[in-house]
Amino acid sequence: MCSSQHSGFMHKLEFEINVATKNQLNDIKSLLKKLNLVYEDVDKYVENFIVMLENKQIVGCAGFEKYDEVGLLRSVAVDSKYQGKGIGHKLIKEINANAKKREIKEFYLLTDSASQFFLKFGFEEVSRANVDERIKKTYEYSEACPESAIVMKKIL
Repeated sequence: MCSSQHSGFMHKLEFEINVATKNQLNDIKSLLKKLNLVYEDVDKYVENFIVMLENKQIVGCAGFEKYDEVGLLRSVAVDSKYQGKGIGHKLIKEINANAKKREIKEFYLLTDSASQFFLKFGFEEVSRANVDERIKKTYEYSEACPESAIVMKKIL
């Protein structure tokens, strides 16, 4: 649980992490869009998404695309009102565990603003020349993210 200060009173914020459902797609897309993250093709991968909820409202999400033993971590997002409360850390920890269960051995991601955050979780910057071909064919890699985006990789 995390604490938050409102109107001078301290109260506990209770969060829960669940596997995303198709009914939550619009809320996930809204959060991603609000944070200027790729949201167009989320529908295809909803079974690999998790959501962080507070009072049944989505305050964060994360997902991945699976290509055999290679995965693309994507859409790690925390509503700006909830940033700095450890939600991103919890999402990354949970999504890493889910990816391992799905037998992903290498995890890639693209970011243009959060590389320092992902370094804390064992991701390392890699050259685009060294990216697995299956990742290069993804919408996020080939179309949605700019060439200037940093590519990172982690061995799970």
